[in-house]
Amino acid sequence: MKFFNALASVYLLCVLYSCNLKSNHPQAELAQDSVATAINEKIISSYADSIDKNIDKTEKKISLLYNIRDHSLYVEQYQGNGNTVLLLSNEDNGALKNTRKTFYFKNDSLVLVKTSSLQGPVLKDTLTYLRNNTIFKIAQRESTNESQQKKPSYKMIGTSNKTNPEAYQQQIKFLQDALTQQNQFEMVFEAIHILPEESYMSLKSKINSAYQATLLIEEKDALVDSLLADPLKYKGEKIRFNWIIKDKQAIYVPVASKVTSAKGLNK
Repeated sequence: MKFFNALASVYLLCVLYSCNLKSNHPQAELAQDSVATAINEKIISSYADSIDKNIDKTEKKISLLYNIRDHSLYVEQYQGNGNTVLLLSNEDNGALKNTRKTFYFKNDSLVLVKTSSLQGPVLKDTLTYLRNNTIFKIAQRESTNESQQKKPSYKMIGTSNKTNPEAYQQQIKFLQDALTQQNQFEMVFEAIHILPEESYMSLKSKINSAYQATLLIEEKDALVDSLLADPLKYKGEKIRFNWIIKDKQAIYVPVASKVTSAKGLNK
């Protein structure tokens, strides 16, 4: 009798857990699938839509705006309950090509990659669906700037054109390095320029890399004053500060006046 009572209790807990998942949480629908291999295009699309709709409820982190020759890059990360649910890369290659990639994650596993690339007047959108780290479907459409109001439907791409999923893992590692300023994105202070029109702080990669970062200074603070007073002292040093990106420009965010310049130096 005790066995059946225990079994009934376990069943009740499972029912209550299932009911709790029936919410607007981004992972609710995927969590109800009893078999991971049953995840299909429709479920993944619905999951991605729920993340997009609830993106304001997640924790956002943004990288510096990096430049290398005519190429610029910055990365956005969105987390829910400590897990990354969305990773977004924004790349600008001037007049050649602009690309925006959105990576959707479920329990740290990549399930969808949305790519939008603009080259001249042609906009190409690609959807890549993954299951158990394996690509099972790719859909694509193309349109021009003039026809954005009437976008064509997505069309399937043959399996021979599928992207190697390992390449996505390399891209994700690359973007995470940009977020955390690791490896080729480890930035150190290079110079500060206070001009009548606009003032800037410039950073460069600590290792032998061409990546640089430039921030517009709209308002001085104690850290900026320290850098101005003795820029050679801090050249090559890693400094801590806040920033925002607006209209494809990184902008330095001054700290409160009670915070001393020494707290901005990562020594």
